[in-house]
Amino acid sequence: MLRFLARHWELKLLALVFSSGLWLFVMISQKTSVALTLPLELDSLPPGLVVKGAKPDTVEVQLHGLRADLARASAESLRVRVNLIGARPGDLLVSLGPEQVLVPPGVRVVRVNPGVVRFVVVQER
Repeated sequence: MLRFLARHWELKLLALVFSSGLWLFVMISQKTSVALTLPLELDSLPPGLVVKGAKPDTVEVQLHGLRADLARASAESLRVRVNLIGARPGDLLVSLGPEQVLVPPGVRVVRVNPGVVRFVVVQER
């Protein structure tokens, strides 16, 4: 048995290295989807206004991309940013879509849940 393993050991080692490299390439280049819970950030609220009442702190986002790109994109580096420029006192409904999600190149936003968020904006006292 040992003689069989020792015969042509160079070719066997080369085959092992080649197959390991091919497996690694396939695993890295595979596209996949992942769902993450990301923090919701409010940006550019006009001076003198504040958001009151219940608002979600996080939203669920489904991302699609290469496995390697998704592995580099940690939940801490991803954000959902809502721009509140031009907000006025009262109820404010904001649609959440891929354009509000900050993701690295090569990663695509498939879905944001909830798709609409309600804020109550009031004059600061």
